[in-house]
Amino acid sequence: MRKCSGLSSRMRLVLAVSATCGALPVQAGEDLLSALAESTVSGYFKAMYIADDKKGGRLDQSTAGFGGKLGGETGTFYGFSLKAAWYTTGDLGTRRDDARRTDAYMFDVDKKPYSLIGEAQIRFAAGRTRLLAGRQEFFSPLINTYDYRIIPNLFEAVTLTNRDLPDTTLTLAYVSRMSGLDGVVSFAEFRSMSQQAYTSLRVAANGAIDGPHGTTLDPSSVVGNKGVWVTGLVYDKAFRVQAWNYYGVDTLNSLYLDGRVKRDFGNDISLVAEAQTYHVAEVGQFKDYLARQGLNASYSLYGLKGTLAHQASGLSLALAGNRFTGQRNTVSAYGNWGGYPEFVLMPYVNAENNGVSAIAGSRTAKLTVLWDLRSIGLAEQSLLFGHARIDIDDAIQPASDIVVNSLIYRARLSPKVSARLAAEARSSANSRYDNKFVALALRYDF
Repeated sequence: MRKCSGLSSRMRLVLAVSATCGALPVQAGEDLLSALAESTVSGYFKAMYIADDKKGGRLDQSTAGFGGKLGGETGTFYGFSLKAAWYTTGDLGTRRDDARRTDAYMFDVDKKPYSLIGEAQIRFAAGRTRLLAGRQEFFSPLINTYDYRIIPNLFEAVTLTNRDLPDTTLTLAYVSRMSGLDGVVSFAEFRSMSQQAYTSLRVAANGAIDGPHGTTLDPSSVVGNKGVWVTGLVYDKAFRVQAWNYYGVDTLNSLYLDGRVKRDFGNDISLVAEAQTYHVAEVGQFKDYLARQGLNASYSLYGLKGTLAHQASGLSLALAGNRFTGQRNTVSAYGNWGGYPEFVLMPYVNAENNGVSAIAGSRTAKLTVLWDLRSIGLAEQSLLFGHARIDIDDAIQPASDIVVNSLIYRARLSPKVSARLAAEARSSANSRYDNKFVALALRYDF
């Protein structure tokens, strides 16, 4: 078990300014013993099994994982409260000796189980304003706790939210470090956001650009250990719109926007239209570094999605598409901090043939059919069928287009027990992206 580290100087500054300048009045006369007596315990237990049938001579993977979270939170004392949680994952002796046969995300980057104190925070609430400081879960389009194995992404941050404006949530945060399965250098340890940021750029040991044989560039080796300033606005009433900006100090600035509107028709039919975009641009020392190599990390994503639903039958039909901009000299650099807001998720694609990116200029499309099984008496159960096509720009990476067929079953078996089955079959002329995948999960919340 690892000792929790202190907050950075920037986090302490945000905490001090928020507490002295932005806090609203609180009621006096609260009792510390009562606050402690109101403490609660919560968490979850989760069991998973992953099977991955790989093609192209690669070894198949078969992995079982078990673990969960145990946490507690005090009651409030003059608006303040404390929260902490311990996370763990293990194999119960089922892990294979050959690490190549172990799923890449069930355990740490070395394929070994781990545990950590994932949440350790002080909270302050005044009116409709909330302040969190310390290790915490974080939810936004590009930085997200995103839970797809047993231990999710977790962050060290100071987060200030306010809901005084009608139907609107405002967020200001400084995120300094993260742990979790979307980290690049470590899952089990909290590392700086610059070190955990993903870039498709591969470099040789001497720092030279080396697409086929190099290792993925660690941006912190160029800019040092830096964090990310986050600002967000979400409005949700008759329609939904949100805008987020992520300023990674000396790394990347990303602006994300999306909108959603719903129209109801007769006969239990509704139509939902959605649009999204984000733009990524290198900044500061990272920009200077790429410029010296004749490269850039400036590109955009655009997406549209339409969903037609029939309530009585429980059927929903959705069609979505995304398009990435960029060219041969564009490095795919993005947070990789757990936020995957794209309407059509792009599988991890390796830069090959001396290229620096595989997603620049790519196009994706997906057709999905969702069946809410309550229409046949199976409450809180659903089936999702998907067919996706990933069109990689042949001028950048030829013969790598991917077709993905998927099936997801979700069930809430009781108020505390849920289950999920996901099956996916990918086909591609590039054997890296040709495989069949199954994930089973059973979760108990308490």
